[in-house]
Amino acid sequence: MKKLVLLLTLISSICQGQKIYQPGEVESMAEPAGSGALLNEFISSNVQVPFRSSYQGMNARVFIRGVVETDGSMSAIEIIKGQDSLCNLEAIRVMGLYKAWKPGRVKNEPVRQYVNYSIPFKAATVADFDSTAWAIIMYYDSKFRKLDQPAGAEYRSVLPLDEDGNVKADIVYHQQMGRGKWKEVSRIPFKKEEFWYSHTETPAKDSIAAFRLSVEDNSQLNYVPVKVFQKNGKLLEYRRFTENRKPDLIKSYYLSGLLRERDIFSDSTCMNTKWFPNGQLASLVQKSAGSGEFSEELQIIQAFKPNGEVQVKEGNGWWRIVGNHGKYVEQGEVQMGKRHGKWIGKLADSTVFYKELYDKGKLLEGVSYKDGKERTYQEKMIQPVFQGGMPAFYQFLGQNIVYPADAARKGVSGRVMISFVVCEDGSLCDYKLEKGVKSDIDQEALRVVQKMDGKWNPGVLRGEKVRVKYNLPVNFQLQ
Repeated sequence: MKKLVLLLTLISSICQGQKIYQPGEVESMAEPAGSGALLNEFISSNVQVPFRSSYQGMNARVFIRGVVETDGSMSAIEIIKGQDSLCNLEAIRVMGLYKAWKPGRVKNEPVRQYVNYSIPFKAATVADFDSTAWAIIMYYDSKFRKLDQPAGAEYRSVLPLDEDGNVKADIVYHQQMGRGKWKEVSRIPFKKEEFWYSHTETPAKDSIAAFRLSVEDNSQLNYVPVKVFQKNGKLLEYRRFTENRKPDLIKSYYLSGLLRERDIFSDSTCMNTKWFPNGQLASLVQKSAGSGEFSEELQIIQAFKPNGEVQVKEGNGWWRIVGNHGKYVEQGEVQMGKRHGKWIGKLADSTVFYKELYDKGKLLEGVSYKDGKERTYQEKMIQPVFQGGMPAFYQFLGQNIVYPADAARKGVSGRVMISFVVCEDGSLCDYKLEKGVKSDIDQEALRVVQKMDGKWNPGVLRGEKVRVKYNLPVNFQLQ
């Protein structure tokens, strides 16, 4: 009998633990860690509005109900009031990614609780989209100036899209031949490249087979974002550019499909936002466009812990940064958005690898520790530089580049992008053609870059010479 009573008590306890409470039944209701505003920002940043639902423009909401579990996740998500099936599925996907809830409580114990929430779906009308051709069609006059309508057009470009709004084939340019007939005059190749994707922050953890969709339009008439997907269709990376090929928006994603990091660029600044894997906002930092993580131009606006605890608010607080997937930790005071006072960096085994002293963002002094050596410094990062500076660099290019005869004869021009590594001794290695124009032009750019070997001063990080990857655009323009 005692065993039976014990068994019944155990079953009763389990059932009690599995009960799902209504909001009015709990003493403390479930809520997003950090704040509701942060959850709304997470939702708006992660929702990928289905193209088929929104190409004519959209401003709607999907209402869901789910169960906030005691571990901070949401399960059993269902649609209360939806839109079409694509939007409904996207709403469920996004809410399932967010695992930063503070669960409801009864008698100070976390419990499962129902929560209702709404997910906005907003999208502007897709400009120049022709739904009958399922393509973006642009029209131009005789001088290739874009027109708002087909009437009077001398040329047009056709960019075919798949059902999800991704480019799927070459951009084709046509010339008006009269009587509604068009003749193809050129095309820009569509590329679907399969490769092994490795994120720079966590390469061992987030490496996966992927494919990249892109169209390189050297005429600069169309501006097609570059997208990288996992094999299962989840987005890994998104890059959008302005008319002059400068980055406008860059996003990278965790393998789960959750947005990891976003850079929004303006003329002179970049707003960088990072999220933890559970969906909690990690940091919001403004930096000068083009500056790296070691720049003193950083403006630290907000920072949080994964549980939603505030570290930096309105530019003031104490920031603890976990880097390279837990391999090191940096921490120190932040005042008016800048590093201030003593900062210290430790490896995963608690070994100190640097100490630095700041005055409102300006590094006063630093000392690094490695291999039993101490190195003092007044600049955290010194970038590699061509010996003699930029004037000597451009002079070297001008004196050494030879325009390939065949390319010149055919009127081929463009920008070649070469990457290489400046080693600790100033030598160059790991040359790679990142973006080409034509084989002979590409080879000439590579030849000139290789000729720079030994003409660089190496980069220095915290007093130690280090290898630094460098990206160099080489322009070939006929006069």
